[in-house]
Amino acid sequence: MKILYLCQRIPFPPDRGDRIPVYHQIQRLRKTHEVVVGSLAHTGTRKNAEMLEEESGVKVLAPDHPRWRQLSGTLLAFLRGRPLSLGYFRNSALQSLVDVELTESRFDAVIVFSSSMAQYVENRRGVPQIMHFCDVDSLKWESLARTSYWPMRWIYRRESRTLLAYERKIAATFDASCVVSRNEAELFRQYIPGIIVDILENGVDANYFSTLSRKIDGINIVFVGVMDYPPNAEAVVFFSRHVWSAIREVYPDARFTIVGARPAKSVLGLASIPGIEVTGYVPDVRPYLAVATVSIAPLGTARGVQNKILEAMAAGVPVLTTPDVAKGLPDGAEALVFTAERSVEAFAHTLLDLIENDAVREKRAVDAVEFIRRNCGWDIKLRALDTLLGRIVKSGC
Repeated sequence: MKILYLCQRIPFPPDRGDRIPVYHQIQRLRKTHEVVVGSLAHTGTRKNAEMLEEESGVKVLAPDHPRWRQLSGTLLAFLRGRPLSLGYFRNSALQSLVDVELTESRFDAVIVFSSSMAQYVENRRGVPQIMHFCDVDSLKWESLARTSYWPMRWIYRRESRTLLAYERKIAATFDASCVVSRNEAELFRQYIPGIIVDILENGVDANYFSTLSRKIDGINIVFVGVMDYPPNAEAVVFFSRHVWSAIREVYPDARFTIVGARPAKSVLGLASIPGIEVTGYVPDVRPYLAVATVSIAPLGTARGVQNKILEAMAAGVPVLTTPDVAKGLPDGAEALVFTAERSVEAFAHTLLDLIENDAVREKRAVDAVEFIRRNCGWDIKLRALDTLLGRIVKSGC
C-alpha cells in the first residue's frame, strides 16, 4: 500500500513526545508499505528531514515553517474565529505539496497525527483516512485555562471551545479515529459522542533504556521532558518552588535535575535554587536516569500517555506521579508507579517516604521493567495499527 502520513513536526530524531510515536509508526509502516511523510520544518530542523529520508527510505515533504509564519497563521486563525492550533500549523507550501501528491499518485490511506494537521486533507474524499488524535487536545487547553490568569485564561478557553468543535467535525468525517489510551478513549466518548474510537497505545524501546546499569549517587530526583512545553514547565516550577524545600530540609545534599531541551525562562530561573540543575538539551537522557533515585512527573495538566514515565520505567527508575497522570498509562502499568495528589504536603510526604524506603522503591522499579519488557514494546503495541489500517482500507475499497 501507499500511505500518506501527516504530522506536525519532522519525526526525527525521536526525542520528544510527539515525535516518538510518529517515528515508530513510520518505521513499522515502511517495512511493508510505501510511505510519504508530510510535515513542517520548524526552525533548525531542516536537516532532520534529510536524515529521516536517508535512514528510513521514506519520502518527506517538509517546507520551512519559520516563526513569522506560525505567528501570522495564529493571528489569522484568531481573526477568523478558528482554533489557533490550526493557524499555528498552517502552511500553504505544505498544502500545495500534499495536493500534488494526492492528485498525481494513488494513495491507499492517509494517516493524520494530531487534529491540527487534519486541515490538509479535510476536504479530500476517495482515500480512507485515519485520524490519530493521540488525545482529546481541546481538554488540555481547558485544563490550562483553569490554572491561568487573564488574558491567557480567556485565550485557552477560546482554544478549547473552538478546537473541540473542530475535533467533532473531523471525527465525523474521517473513516477512523483513535487515541492513545483507554482513559483518553473514555474522554473521547464523553466529549465526541457517537463516534467509534480505537486505541493505539504508545510503546517504549526497553532494550535501549535498560542499557546503562543504575548507579545511584546520593539523593537525586530527576524530571525529563521538553521544557518549553507549558505543562512540563509548570510541573517543575510547582515542584521547585513549593515542594523542594521540604526535601532539602531533610536531605540537605539532595539534588533535583531538570533534563530537557529549550527550557522556558521560568525553568531557567530555577537553577538559582540550591540543589537544582537545569541541563537544557542533552543528546542522551539515559545517564541522568541511571543515577536517579526517583523520576517525578507532578503534572497538573496531562493528556495522553507520558512517554517520560514509560522510559523511566524501562530504565528501572522508580516513578512518582499524580493519580490523573497514572490513569493514562497502559493497562497494568498504573500499579507499578507511585502516586501522590498534587498538593505540596502530599507530594513531599510521599517522595520522602520513597527516599527513605529504598527496598520498596526498588522492588516496584524491578517489577516495572519486567512489565514494560513483556507488554509495552513497539512491536507489540503497533500490531493495533496494522489491524486498523487493514480494516479501513478494506472497508474503503
